[in-house]
Amino acid sequence: MANQQENLKAFAVKLFNINAIKFGEFKTKVGLMTPVYCDLRVMVSYPNVMKTLADLLIHEIKRINFDILCGVPYTALPIATAVSLQTSIPMVMRRQEPKYHGTKKIVDGVFKAGDQCLIVEDVVTSGSSILETVKDLQNEGLKCTDAIVFLNREQGGAANLNNKGITMHALMTLSQLVDYLLEAKCIDQEMVEKVKLYIRDNQVTENFKSVA
Repeated sequence: MANQQENLKAFAVKLFNINAIKFGEFKTKVGLMTPVYCDLRVMVSYPNVMKTLADLLIHEIKRINFDILCGVPYTALPIATAVSLQTSIPMVMRRQEPKYHGTKKIVDGVFKAGDQCLIVEDVVTSGSSILETVKDLQNEGLKCTDAIVFLNREQGGAANLNNKGITMHALMTLSQLVDYLLEAKCIDQEMVEKVKLYIRDNQVTENFKSVA
């Protein structure tokens, strides 16, 4: 991809057009009300959009050293799968619920202790879902030092992960997302200001890497 930022702008519009970016009043996983909600689950019905996201992630992960991928259940599982299929990088799957029959595994796939595992996530608010996944992977002997995510909501997730030794690489922030949508005339200035006020009122000092 010659111009990653222009591709990110175009991708933001694609997400808006398939209603993966919604504006209104929504409650986040951590209980906060938000004027914007990113629902990447709908991408499973739009394979071309999923492929575009995989391409954007692949562009970024070239800078990261790792052996295998693991998507955070459940939304990031198809995203990690798309990346794996396009790169031939192996992946493992962490179960959200323990398996009480058969092998009783919590992590499925082929790996060995000491393998470096890159975490794949769609949206990060507090970072708690990534940390839950990392805990199970580390219990199986895997090393986890990096996470690649689509959207950083700028609400402390990157700092929380950094405190646990995980570097978060975000394709874009929530502020950048609404700026891109404003530029494309998908939303108006009033909505941008509403979202940025929300971010300012709920912001925690961040320490993250963004490609845009």
